[in-house]
Formats: sequence, structure tokens, C-alpha cells
Amino acid sequence: MKMIYLPREPSTLSRRRFLGLLAGTAGAAVAAGMLPRSVARALPAPEGASGAAELTTLAQTLGPGAASALGYRPVVSRPGEPHIVRGELAAPLDGREDSRVSLLNFTHLTDQHIIDVQSTTRVEFLDRYNDGQCGGMPFSSAHRPHEAAGARITDAMLRRMRAIEVSPVTGVPIEAAICTGDNTDNQQSNELDVFIGLMDGGLVTPSSGDPSRYEGIQASGDRSYWHPDPAVNDRYKRVFGFPSSPGFLPAALAAFQAVGAGVPWYTCYGNHDGLAQGNAPVNPVFEAIGTGRVKVVGPPPGANPCTTFDDLGAMPGSQVMPVTADPERRYVRRQEWVARHLESEGLPHGHGYGQANLDTATAYYAADAGSIRWLVLDTVNPGGEADGSIGDAQLGWLEDQLQSAQAAGRLVMLFSHHGLRSLENPVDTPDPLDPTGGDLPRHRADEVLDVVSGHSCVIAWVNGHSHSNVVVPRGTFWDIGTAAHIDWPPQARLIEVVDNQDGTLSIFTTMFDHDEDQVTAFARELCGNDPQKGFSSGTGAIEDRNAELLLRHPFAA
Repeated sequence: MKMIYLPREPSTLSRRRFLGLLAGTAGAAVAAGMLPRSVARALPAPEGASGAAELTTLAQTLGPGAASALGYRPVVSRPGEPHIVRGELAAPLDGREDSRVSLLNFTHLTDQHIIDVQSTTRVEFLDRYNDGQCGGMPFSSAHRPHEAAGARITDAMLRRMRAIEVSPVTGVPIEAAICTGDNTDNQQSNELDVFIGLMDGGLVTPSSGDPSRYEGIQASGDRSYWHPDPAVNDRYKRVFGFPSSPGFLPAALAAFQAVGAGVPWYTCYGNHDGLAQGNAPVNPVFEAIGTGRVKVVGPPPGANPCTTFDDLGAMPGSQVMPVTADPERRYVRRQEWVARHLESEGLPHGHGYGQANLDTATAYYAADAGSIRWLVLDTVNPGGEADGSIGDAQLGWLEDQLQSAQAAGRLVMLFSHHGLRSLENPVDTPDPLDPTGGDLPRHRADEVLDVVSGHSCVIAWVNGHSHSNVVVPRGTFWDIGTAAHIDWPPQARLIEVVDNQDGTLSIFTTMFDHDEDQVTAFARELCGNDPQKGFSSGTGAIEDRNAELLLRHPFAA
């Protein structure tokens, strides 16, 4: 396995020699839906690791090809990227490859944004105002040309994960998956059904409303959106060179059998899972629009969307189109969201949530994954806005959990939708319809980091929300953010914690792209050419992708 070390001299360890050093037997199997609590597993034979690597970005990456006259680019294959050895928190010691043992190997999925593209409470028309004329509009990417294929993209990601099967570093099996929020796009019941169906496996139906016809924004007659129909000369074709693709929408929204994760899966609560459009607490007006027969497709004549976007859906004179009502477009609040996970037939039961979460309407929990304690946080601000914060009671719970793990000599990984980069929500008021009071006051990044930094047991904080690959050292632990399924690059991340048995730990992160079929391959091309979140966004620097992240073992003798 070829590696590069930053900032010191590049490693000279060849892939052939590295694979030759791996030996032993496979790790303990996942049993009864819970991960084994073994401290470490001997490394297995190298063949599995080599085959897994070939299905990741270690062997091949994807990027833009040559542009057309209007700038539209195909997706093309590029050379793979080795693991970059990062020594900001601990120096890599020679010989660690010979003694390395795996503690945990899992997959990070995030920002899937399972979208009901025909929903009556979506505000796609606001997308056109995110060109700077309104400043910082909160509804960026309100419409994406590829979004109808969101469910199939997640299924394709899981297909690739299941094909990879084992760690590309050590060959131990993938033992779990965790989804760090924004699993759905608009807090809707039918979106949640599709998400859980995708993760559990089985028949999923991405469409809503009238099953015999498409009633989304492309049916409004507005030429500001990409239309697959070649007869429609829309702005995306004229300005950006987008192609036609007759039949794309019906194919993307057709029911299909999802493969499922195939391993125990866990989850986090994201702002799009708990707020309308990921920004606003729901209210009776939103509820009525959501399950009704009218879809808003434009602002009233003379309205200024830069200042009145909160009320556009209910303002007299809004441009609307009739659609088929669907009661399953209703909003799901936090307590029901937890209950639906407890009803899932997938493993483990509740996917991290338990009866206590249901009784208290909370969405944070602790779970044991191998020998590592997972602390999964709820960073959704009940008062609204996209960025996150942590409530007072939850912060106290977090500190208690960290103190307990520290005293027990237990390694800890934190998971949340928002990472420290986006725990800056200024709102300190509750959702007016939330009976729990919203866990006030709210705490932001500096206060949360003060609590976390006081406990050396924390080795990583894994998160999403930013829709980009980013890995940052945070004193004694690594902050790992992964790109979104719904924006470029649509990727997931393999994460493996290994004990080098020399006083250091290594956290290997390896990116992989989703599998391909006719729908998802074309959707990926549309994604890369999205005028707002295309090829130029989300990829991160090379050291933010495939990396070996060194840190001191906090409990080494």
C-alpha cells in the first residue's frame, strides 16, 4: 500500500512490501447485530485488502473531463491516491506496520438528502437567487439537476460498500456503518421511509403523489430548471450546455429493491431531518401546505425573495401549480423520528436509539462499537437555522460520558451532523411547538471544544454538514468531515482505527465512490456540472481524503 507522509519525508514502503507484512486471521464476525467488544484483531491475509483497495480511490479517482463549448464536462477516470501519513499529532514510528492490530473498521455515510422532489413544501424557485444578489440566502441548492436520483445514489453507495467488504489496509471486515445526518432533505415521513428502507434493504419508492405522472418543478413550465425532455430549451441547456435525457425522471423515481447496508448501521440527527428545508421549525401553515394540493413555484409579483422568503409559501399571489395531495408528506418531529428507527427491522435494534430517547424525545446516545465507545450527538438547533449547537442538558451528558470513559480507559469517538466548523448557530430560542423546551441554553463550538479537549480518551470526531472532505487536527484528536452523497463528490469514507502497539494509534481514512448503473452514472455527471455545487466544490485537499492519521494512544503503558 503506497503511502506519503506529510510533513516529513515520503515513506518508501511499497504496496508489495506492505501487503507482504500483513498476516494472521480475519477479525471476529458481527453477531446478533451488535459489534464484538474484542480489544483487537490480528491482521488477515493481504489478498482481501488488495482487492478492496481496487474498489476505492486508492486505485482510481473521478474528475472532470474536457469541457464543451458551454463548459459542460463528462466524468472521467483519474489515477488513484495513496494514503497520506499525517503526523501533526504524533510522529510515525518505523516498524509500526509489523505490529499493527485493528480495533474497529466502519463506513461513514453522510448528507444523503433523500428528497421527495415532488414535495409541496420545497422552494426550488429560490435556487436562482443564490447568485450573490441576496447575500447569504439560506436555501442554497434548493434545486439540483440530479436530485431525483438521490435514493438510487445511496443504494449505489451501499452496493459499492458491500463489494469492498473489508478494509483496504488490514483486510478485516467492515463491521458497521454510521449516517451522520441529513439522511432526509425536508423532515418528511415519506423521505424517512425511503431512507430506512435503503439502509435496511427491501422495496423503496422514491416517488410521491400521483404514481402515474411526474408533478415536480419541471412540470411547472418554468424553463429555469434542467428538463430531461429534448423538446424543452431550458436555461441549463442554453447557458451550461446540459444534455437531454428523455426518461431520466421516471427511471430515477421508479420503485426498486434496495440492497441494504448489510452491517449494523447507526445514525445521527441532522438539520434537514429536524427542520423544514433544514432551516425552519415547522408550523401549522407548513403542515397544511405539505400535505395539500398546491405547490408554490414562484414568488408573488413584486415580492423580494431576498427579504421575504420565510413567508413566500403562504403569501397571497404566490405562483402555484396543482398537484396530487399526499398525506405521507407530513413532517416528522424528533420523537417520532426516534420511534421510526425503533420500528426498523435492521440491526442493531433502534440503530443506536433506545426507549430512553423515545421517553425524553432526545436524539443523542452512547453505543459500543468493538472496543470503542461511540458518543452520538444531536446538534440540531430547535429554534432554526442550518448551523448547529448543543443543548445544556446534552452537554452535561457528554461531559459525564467522557469522564466515565476516561476513568475506564476507554477510547471514544464522537459523531454528529455538525462538526466544530459549523457549531456556530446564534439562535437561543426554542421551537415554539416543541414540548421539551429545546434544551436551552444552547452551546457553540468553543464551549463544546472546552469540554471535549479535557478528555484524552477522545480520538476522533466524525461529522458531515459541510458537504466537503476535510480532516483537521484538534489538539489530541482528529476532526473528520466527509463529503455529501448529494453533492460533488458523491463519496463515502472507510474509517479504520488500528493500534500500532508502539504508543500510537493510526486512523486510516479511505474514500470510495458509488457504484454505477445507467441512472446513477448520469446523475453523477449532472452532479459534477451543477452550477452551484459542481466539480469545484467538496473534494478537499489530497490530505483530507486518503490518510493515515497518527495520534498518541491515551492509555498506552
